[in-house]
Amino acid sequence: MPNAVGDSRVMVPQLPPRHISRSRLLAELDIAADLPLTLLSAGPGAGKTVLLTDWVRRSAARIAWLTPTPADAEPRRFWRLLECALREAHGSERGPPIATARGAGVDLVQTLFSRMPDPGRLVVIVDDAHLLTHSDVLEGLDSLIRAWQPGLRLILAARSDPVLPLHRYRLAGQMHELRACDLAMTPAEITEVLAIHGVTLPARDFDLFVARTEGWVAGVRLSAMRMAGTGYPADFVSELALDPGSIGEYLTNEVLHRQPEPQRRLLIETSFLEEVTGPLADAVTGMTGCGDMLASLARENSFVIPLDAAQERYRYHQLFAEILRYLLRRQKRQAMRGLHERAVAWYEASGDLGNAVYWAVRAGNRHHVVKLMARGGFAHAFVNRQDLSGLGLRDLLPLRRPVGGNALRAAESAIVSAAIEAVFADADAARELAHVPSPKSDEILADPDLLVTSDLVELILGQKASDVGAVDAAAYRLLGRCGGMPVPPVPGLRAAVLLAQASAHLWHGMHEDVGALLDEALAEAQRDGMPGIELEVLGMMAFFDSYWSRTNHADDAARRADDLRKHNGLGLPPALELAATLRSQIAGEPDDWTRPLQGVVLPDVVGSDPGLAVALMLGQANVRLALGQVNEARITLRQAGRHIPPLLAVLRDIMLADLDTSMGRPRTALRLLRNYRDGEFAIPTAVPRARAYLALNDLRGAQDCVHTVLATPGTQAGRFVLVEAFLCDAQIAQRSGEPDRALEILIRALDVARGEVVLPFLRMNDVFAALLARHPAIAGQWPVPRPRTPADDVTAPAISRQLPYPLTQRELTILRFLATSMSTSEIADELCLSVNTVKTHVAAIYRKLPAARRREAVLRARQLELI
Repeated sequence: MPNAVGDSRVMVPQLPPRHISRSRLLAELDIAADLPLTLLSAGPGAGKTVLLTDWVRRSAARIAWLTPTPADAEPRRFWRLLECALREAHGSERGPPIATARGAGVDLVQTLFSRMPDPGRLVVIVDDAHLLTHSDVLEGLDSLIRAWQPGLRLILAARSDPVLPLHRYRLAGQMHELRACDLAMTPAEITEVLAIHGVTLPARDFDLFVARTEGWVAGVRLSAMRMAGTGYPADFVSELALDPGSIGEYLTNEVLHRQPEPQRRLLIETSFLEEVTGPLADAVTGMTGCGDMLASLARENSFVIPLDAAQERYRYHQLFAEILRYLLRRQKRQAMRGLHERAVAWYEASGDLGNAVYWAVRAGNRHHVVKLMARGGFAHAFVNRQDLSGLGLRDLLPLRRPVGGNALRAAESAIVSAAIEAVFADADAARELAHVPSPKSDEILADPDLLVTSDLVELILGQKASDVGAVDAAAYRLLGRCGGMPVPPVPGLRAAVLLAQASAHLWHGMHEDVGALLDEALAEAQRDGMPGIELEVLGMMAFFDSYWSRTNHADDAARRADDLRKHNGLGLPPALELAATLRSQIAGEPDDWTRPLQGVVLPDVVGSDPGLAVALMLGQANVRLALGQVNEARITLRQAGRHIPPLLAVLRDIMLADLDTSMGRPRTALRLLRNYRDGEFAIPTAVPRARAYLALNDLRGAQDCVHTVLATPGTQAGRFVLVEAFLCDAQIAQRSGEPDRALEILIRALDVARGEVVLPFLRMNDVFAALLARHPAIAGQWPVPRPRTPADDVTAPAISRQLPYPLTQRELTILRFLATSMSTSEIADELCLSVNTVKTHVAAIYRKLPAARRREAVLRARQLELI
C-alpha cells in the first residue's frame, strides 16, 4: 500500500531548526544494533523523536517508520499501517495486502523481509508506541521480538512503558533501554544548544538554568528560543512564562490537560510539597487512592519522579512543579492554608515533627508552631540536625504572652523564644544568654516535654559559649542521671546528647572519658536505628583517635563510617573529613591533607558542633602554612575568635608561637605560651616552648621544657607530642656535643613513632641530616627521604661482612634497645618476650661483636654503624 497522499504517519520527521546532534545517545543506539528491541521511554519533550530522526539519517539500514494515531491502535488499522511502512522502506509499488488477521504481524514482517532481494538490515521504528494498548497488537509485537531473526530490529519510542513483558526481554538480554534520565541533556549539551541560539549565560545563571530544566530537552530548547536575541537572556532563567510558545504552555497542554480530573486535582493540591507520598496526598487532598495515581503518573513519565526503589516517595519535575504551584495560587488561594494545615496534621501524627514545624510556619499558625517546638519539635530538630535558618522562626520573636493568662501556653512561648534565640546565637551572644538566669516555672518542671526542650536550650548555649559545666549539667538531666521526672523517649536523643557531651569534653581537654562517652553514644544510636547520629559518632571517634595518633583505631572507625555512609546514602560528616586530614598530616602526606579541607562544608543545623568550625579553621591555616602562605595562615588563626574551647585555643596559640619562632621572634612565642606553663596544657605547649628556647640558644630552658613531657605523666601527651619531645631532646643533645646520646634518643623516637607518626621527622629532616649520614642503620629507619650531605658520598663499609657471625634481626632489635636506658625486663615487656629470652639474645650479641659488657657492646655497634 503506497503512500498515495503523503501519509505523515509513515514518513521520517524533519529535524527541527538549530538542531544539535547528541553523539553519546547516537552511540547508544548503535550499540544496540544486534538486539531485537530498543525502547525509548520518557515523557513528552524528552527528545525521543528528534534523536531517532537524527539516527535514521545517519543509518545505512532500511527504515520502516510508524507514528500511529489513537485510531491506529485498532489491530487491523495498525497492521495495515505497518505494511505501508514496510513497503515505503522497501520502495515497492502498491500490491495486494498480505496478512492482517489477528497475530499476523510476525508473518507480515517476515514475509516482506524474505521477499526483499537484498534485505540487509531492517529497522522498524514505532513512535508514540504508548498508544498501542490492544492485546492483539501487543501479542503481535511480542511474537515479533521473540521470533527475532538477525538483521531485523524493532525500536519503540513511548511516553510510558508499553504493556509488553519487558522483564522477560531484560532477563534474556534482548532489549536496550534509554529512559528520561539518559535522554536528559548534559551541561555540555545545554551549552551547545544555548550557543547555537546565540545565548551566553554567566556561570551562576547557567547553573540555575540547568537545575530548573533538569536537562529536559523541550524545556532547554524553548528557553533558548525565548532568550535568543534578547539583551538580557539571564532575566529569562528564573521567570515562569505561560504565554504561547512557552514552557508553561507546553506542560499545561501536553501533560496536565491530558490527565483526568482527579489526577489534575492531586497534582495541583500537592504541588506545594517538596516530597509526596500516597498517604500524605490522601490527607492533603481528602481523596483516596492517591498512591496508585502517583504510581501511574510515574509509569507514564508524566513528570512525577520516584525517589525510592519501592516507589512510595515522589517529587515533581521542577518546571512542572512551578506550573502546578502557579495554578494552585491562582485557582485555590483561599484553600492553601487549609492544605498546609492538613499536611501539618499528617506529619505530626506520623511523628515527623521537623516537617510538621516547617509547614506550620508556612501556614502562619504561630500557636501551632510554638506547641510543636515546645513539645518535641525542638528535640526532633536537635536529633535530626534540622536546618531552621530558612523557616523564618526569628520573625516569630517576640512571642506574645497568651491572652487569658494561660500559664502553660506562657511557658511554651517562653521556652520556644529561648530555643530560637539559642539556635541563632553566636559565641558572644550565647555567653550572655547562658549567664542570664532561666528559672523553670512550675508548669515546666511538671511537664516532661517542656523540661526536655528547656534542657536542650541550656545544652546548646553551653556548647556555643564553651561552657563544659553547663553542657554536663544539661546532659545529666537529659540522660536521666539526676533522678526526678523520667525523660520522654525520643529516638536518638540520648545518642545526640552523649555525642555533644563527648565533643565538649574533647574540646576542653578532658580526654579521660571521651572514649567512653563516644562508645555509649554509638551503642544508643545503633539501638535507636539512627544512622545519621551513628555516622557523626564514628566521625568523632576517628577524629579523636587521629588526634592521639591511634592510627589503627582511627582507620577502623573511618572504615565503619564509610560502610555506614554508603549503605544509607548519607553525606560525609565534617568530623570524618577533618580526621582524614589530620591522619594524613601526622603521616607526613601533604598532598593528601592539603586538598580535602577545601570542600568541607559545615551545615548550620541545630546541634552542630561549634568546635568543629574552629578545628576546620585551624586545619585550613595549617594547609596555608604548608603552601607557604604565612600571612594568610596568620589571618585565619586570628579569625578563630576569642571565645573558643580551651584545647582549640591552645592549638591555635601553638601554631602562632611556632610561626613567631620561625620568623625570628622566639621571645614573642614564649610570651604567647607562658600562661600555659604551669596549667593543664603545660605538656602540649612544652615542645613549642622548647623550640623557642632553642632559637634563643638557651639549651637549659629547652631541656627543662622537654623533660616536662618525658618525665611528667599526664593525659595530654599523645604519641605525636612524645615523638616531638624526643626529637627536640635529640636536637638538644646534638647541639650539646653529645651525638651518641642524640642517636639513642632518635632510636626511642623511631620506636614510639612506629612509622605512623611522620610529620615531626619531616620537620626535623635537615637538623639530623649529617648525623644520619654517618649512621646508615639509623638512617634506614628514618621515615622520610633525607637531604644528601657530603658524608653520603663516602662509601659505607659492608658492615655485616666485618662480623664472622652476623646478628639476627631479633638481635639487632635488642641491640638498639641496649643503646637506651631501658632495663632487661623493660626490653622484654616492650618486645613481649621473657626476660630469659632477652638475656640469651644479649649473650649472643656480646659473643658476636665481641664485647664484655653493655656499654662496650653499644660502642662497638656504633663503630660498626649497626645502630
